Amino acid sequence: MLKVASAAMESLDVERAYKSYHQAASQLQREKLDVNTDIKEEMEVLISVLEKMGACQVSIGDQDLAKDHFLQSLRLLEEEAKVESVRNTSYLETHSSLCFYIGQLSLEREALEAYQQGIRSLEECMERVEDENSATARQDTVTMQDNTEDVDIIESSMRTDANSSLQFRASLKQKLSGAYCNLAELYLTDLCEEETAETDCEHSLEKALQLKDGDGEPLVDALQTMASLRLSQKERQLEAVPFILRAYEKQRVGSEALATLVGLQVDKKTCDEVDDGKVQEEVQVQELIEVEAANNLPEFEFRCQTAKLLLECAGLLKESSNSMDISSNYSSQEDECITSAISVLGSLLAQNDEVIEIWYLTGCAFAAKKPPLIDTAKFYFERAKEMLTDIRKALKDEAQFIDDSELPDLEEQLEMNATQMNDVESKLDELPDDVEDRSGDKIMDDD
Repeated sequence: MLKVASAAMESLDVERAYKSYHQAASQLQREKLDVNTDIKEEMEVLISVLEKMGACQVSIGDQDLAKDHFLQSLRLLEEEAKVESVRNTSYLETHSSLCFYIGQLSLEREALEAYQQGIRSLEECMERVEDENSATARQDTVTMQDNTEDVDIIESSMRTDANSSLQFRASLKQKLSGAYCNLAELYLTDLCEEETAETDCEHSLEKALQLKDGDGEPLVDALQTMASLRLSQKERQLEAVPFILRAYEKQRVGSEALATLVGLQVDKKTCDEVDDGKVQEEVQVQELIEVEAANNLPEFEFRCQTAKLLLECAGLLKESSNSMDISSNYSSQEDECITSAISVLGSLLAQNDEVIEIWYLTGCAFAAKKPPLIDTAKFYFERAKEMLTDIRKALKDEAQFIDDSELPDLEEQLEMNATQMNDVESKLDELPDDVEDRSGDKIMDDD
């Protein structure tokens, strides 16, 4: 049954996968009553199945049922830990993941408590991993001293173990950074009225920024969330600029590689255009780096938020430059934010060109260029308008076949469509007619 569920998940048949997991969970619940069954093993499988059922329901959109599954899985996990008196790294990692799931599906204080509980487990897990690595390193040293003839074999095994350990620690660090950022977002939204909300938000992000990535920089979600916080603080808004540009830098290579596919990046020389063998090899290596970077980009929604924050910072810099008559540095940063936003938006269009908001934001970015690229901005705005027109027509056609109970939802969708259409038309009306359009110029810098 579990194999059927896994196969269904691989084929993205979530409902079928959920049914299979549900059947497996029911069977495991029955087997718990069998005295001849290995209860510990069955419990571990049941905990995993319930977690997967929760994930399925999140995909389907039933958050309440998903939360019930995660809570049930968490209770079983904690019961097993009490019986076995075990709090190893596997338990701590699973415990933290379940807490984070529950936090994402909860509100206010309940969400806060879930995140805090998960963070404590994950921090303990990271400490255990560090202690285990130190103990392993000491044991390996002793082993090498006692087995001088097998040094090469032992060193090879040590390198393999070290790489595996680094990857595991990196994944834990990423989860912890994300948890601190989710906690900070909670203080910016649900708990924003709390007396210490701003201080607690700052503290969470400071903890996230202390976690360093492989390049020695904080992780991208920490940088971006800090930019969001600074933009919400009227007296410190300009401090958002370096944070969002650092967040973009960690996405730059992958974003530029994908943006090229939709014509929003200067074409790089291909191997056929390069005569020198060494340079050709360098180009091939660079292409591999770009493919890997594109594959490791943050999720679509995260990058959409990156682009929005970059454009918001560009607007802020423009206002500050005009009001303070400090044009050089602010103007340079403004252009950098716009150029970076276009690169991110290009990567999103390459991934999915059916999202109206991305076409709209791309139009906004080109309209904000100095001077504005009018024809290019108009192209993206017009495409967004076409998509909205198609949706409006489809909604009106649908109105002929729906029940009265579904009418309020349809009217709400039509109202949202009209609001979006007005936004696009306003942007088209704002485009100047007397500025030379330099759409033929390079959109991006070669570097």
